[in-house]
Amino acid sequence: MEEELNTFYSKGAKRFKQKVQSKKTRKLNMGRVSDFKWDLNQVLNKLPEDKAGLIRGPLYAKASKIGVEEAKKFLKDKEEEGIIDKDIAFEILRVLTKYSKFR
Repeated sequence: MEEELNTFYSKGAKRFKQKVQSKKTRKLNMGRVSDFKWDLNQVLNKLPEDKAGLIRGPLYAKASKIGVEEAKKFLKDKEEEGIIDKDIAFEILRVLTKYSKFR
């Protein structure tokens, strides 16, 4: 039998797969994560440590993986629960919008 000269294709692959582009959403800019965390800690230093811990981790996870809109909803829920007050929530929103981009 004659072997194929084109070694670019693997034996099972007969076609190229097309890339599917996902819808871009506003998420945390991962190139400036350390700056975001520093600014977020500056805002959260006004809260007691136990309340700041309830905000810091989930907010970072939602903003970096799901999107900034989901992080804003989370922040609004925590404000309604009474964990943070309106002024601190507004400052955190400013930090979120400052360090976000479409990706």
